[in-house]
Amino acid sequence: MPRSQGEIGAAGGHQGDFMTTEPDDASLVRAAAQRGIPGQLAFETLVDRHQLWLVRLLTHLLGNQSDAEDVAQDAFVRAFLAIESCGDGSRFRGWLRVIARRLAFNHRRDSRARARYEEESGLPMSLAGETMTGQLGERDLLKRVLDELAYPYREIMVLRFVEELPLKEIAEVLEIGESAAKMRLTRARAEFQREYDKRGGRRGDTGRA
Repeated sequence: MPRSQGEIGAAGGHQGDFMTTEPDDASLVRAAAQRGIPGQLAFETLVDRHQLWLVRLLTHLLGNQSDAEDVAQDAFVRAFLAIESCGDGSRFRGWLRVIARRLAFNHRRDSRARARYEEESGLPMSLAGETMTGQLGERDLLKRVLDELAYPYREIMVLRFVEELPLKEIAEVLEIGESAAKMRLTRARAEFQREYDKRGGRRGDTGRA
């Protein structure tokens, strides 16, 4: 039996409501795993959703935005090719972070890049949740000291104080035990504080782990 115009309008309204619902990462990962054009479109949505924070993280790890954008693109390509290994997709962000972290490590090892941060890398004015009220000179000093740390220390400091990840998640990203992550963070903080103090930084600005 043909539906009335009112019924059609009501159905169209429900369809419109459904279409405006933002799909979560898990739904997009499942769609991407199906490949084909729908899968590519689903993954493009994931890229749009996660590109900004990933480039920001990699900029802190690599020292400049140009390298960060290149490595981020590589990370997305590898993620798409291995999307089936992401499980149900509910932890896509963490899974992508692990891929990017490995690529960043390889990039620095291969290129031996020690470039300083570009101005737009934007180290936050807080570490471990404590707001910093220092002048711009203090901010620049923090960036310089962090940039000059040995890469394993710099990496864990960025994950803890820039990405603000809990210790358990840091251990997962670094693929080490939680106790080992805690020890590395303690050593990294001590090294950071030592170099910071040598350059005349204000004692206590680095907060607590």
